[in-house]
Amino acid sequence: MAKPASGPATYKMDIYDHRAVRWQQPDATACTAASALSMLNTIFYSGSDASIVWRPTTSFAKQESILAYERAHMTMGLDSPGSDPHGWRNALNYYGWGSANAGVYVDAAYGSFAGAAKAVVLALAETRKPVGVLAEYGGHAEFVTGYKVTGANPTTGSSDFTIVGVYLTDPFKSDGHRDTWITYARWQTGLLRVRFSAYEEIDSHHRDKIDGRVGEKERLNKWVIVKPVK
Repeated sequence: MAKPASGPATYKMDIYDHRAVRWQQPDATACTAASALSMLNTIFYSGSDASIVWRPTTSFAKQESILAYERAHMTMGLDSPGSDPHGWRNALNYYGWGSANAGVYVDAAYGSFAGAAKAVVLALAETRKPVGVLAEYGGHAEFVTGYKVTGANPTTGSSDFTIVGVYLTDPFKSDGHRDTWITYARWQTGLLRVRFSAYEEIDSHHRDKIDGRVGEKERLNKWVIVKPVK
């Protein structure tokens, strides 16, 4: 009797470390800064990059320092609170590697949820660094530290895999999401706070000094991530 064919291989990764994260409160506008701080802490604790100059902290003062830097280095107008993906990216590079031009993190926009979701998993798999994502149509920053896929192993660079789900952390305290398992379907169509949705913010009208692009023109109606590339 023939043996039944085995199913596709399953691959998992999660670099979450409970020491790394802080809630953004008491500053309700600091989701990008709290995410940046937590992401840099995670990289340090994971040991994935020996060149990082950041040293772990969960202090509110450091979070607010990061937010101030973001707001001075973003494409969003100062009449809007918080920061945009350019400010978030610039802060990660500056605080993590000493220069906004370090090029460790970039912002990227994709024309579909599926394409962006695969880019999140590939960036995490290949670098072992967290990936920033946007919820609330671009209005709220979160980050992904882990995944489960079937098919090809994404650490090889292959995109021939199916995402089962991801591990998501949201810095907004009342949501309570720290290393929360989110299925692919829930990530795509679930409630507002966990749904990875297309970007609809239209207040990033300045030109970025790093990549020369106008924020809202490159991101509008696309799925936006802040991802490590090395």
